[in-house]
Amino acid sequence: MSARCLTIAHWTLIEAVRERLLYVVLLFAALLVAGSSVLTPLAPGAQRKVVIDLGLASMNLLGVLVVLLSGAGLVRREIERRSLDVLLAHPVSRLEYLVGKWLGLVATLAVLVGAMTVVLAVTLLVSGVELRAAYGIAVAGTMFELVVVASIAVLFSTFTSPTLAALFTLGLFAGGHWVHGIGRLATDTPTASLVGLLRWMVPALGLFDFRSDVVHGVAITPARLMAAASYAALFAVTALYSASVVFRRRDLR
Repeated sequence: MSARCLTIAHWTLIEAVRERLLYVVLLFAALLVAGSSVLTPLAPGAQRKVVIDLGLASMNLLGVLVVLLSGAGLVRREIERRSLDVLLAHPVSRLEYLVGKWLGLVATLAVLVGAMTVVLAVTLLVSGVELRAAYGIAVAGTMFELVVVASIAVLFSTFTSPTLAALFTLGLFAGGHWVHGIGRLATDTPTASLVGLLRWMVPALGLFDFRSDVVHGVAITPARLMAAASYAALFAVTALYSASVVFRRRDLR
């Protein structure tokens, strides 16, 4: 991997930290504690399921929120500051630039997910819930999904405004989950055919949804985990290559 990509990734991570994304972790902790306090009395004997389900769901949604706020405007901010012209004047290709920005965004997400995982683990221990390896697998699934969403945001950021990029990314995120759920409920042939067509148009985010299985004690096989990781990697490579093709043709003036 090019050292230039890593340098760009490093400064992207530093910039994200300066934007006080630590508040996202604090928000996660507040949601987790408040939600557990409210929901646990409503579900006697199901405290573990409530805390895990709420924690993993909040982790996913807050991660997507970070992508929408930071990733959708990655390229546009550099263009508006005129710093991209200076950067590309050096021996840095546009592909290296995009890969570096994406790596920085993924690193930011990894730091946030790691911090939120620690908060979740402490909450479970305080609640008297035993930690299990399956919880880590569910967190890995969340991270794989965020990698895909981040690559979508970077792709849209190369040719549209931050607002539209965020809306398009959010739309594909929602569609990737809705299609998976609708597909399981489709009974008639026309609906099944339509769902099959839509599956080719949106990312298969259902592959990363390990939360319900973990909550209900269903084992996640290594093959399923490997399939999710492979899909995330392939999708990210494809999205970044497509972004580089679009970005090479864009006039930055």
